[in-house]
Amino acid sequence: MSEENVVDVEVVETVEAEPEPSPFDVVIDEAAKLFESLGKAIVATAQDVTNLIVVPVDKQTREKIDMLIETGAATNRREVVVSMLKEGLQDREDVFAKIERTRDQIAALKQQLRAVAGGQS
Repeated sequence: MSEENVVDVEVVETVEAEPEPSPFDVVIDEAAKLFESLGKAIVATAQDVTNLIVVPVDKQTREKIDMLIETGAATNRREVVVSMLKEGLQDREDVFAKIERTRDQIAALKQQLRAVAGGQS
């Protein structure tokens, strides 16, 4: 009879450690991340620019705007101007209602003209 020998074998994988990145590689990776973030910020800003309106103001108007900021009534010029513009538009709501009614009448007249012109062909 033959005698069998049993041997336990443990398989061990060796994994080579990745070398430490050089300082140059770290700088390149960080620069790439910075440019990616900058690109995203530029896109977001470009989308916000569509709502931007540049309005020149005289010295007195700028001083009054700045007074409101100095007193704490507003935190920045943009906030002041947006608030005052909204208030001004609300004060003229009656004018905008008349404009809207007239615009609707003009649209109806144009539609009538198209119908007449289409019937003439």
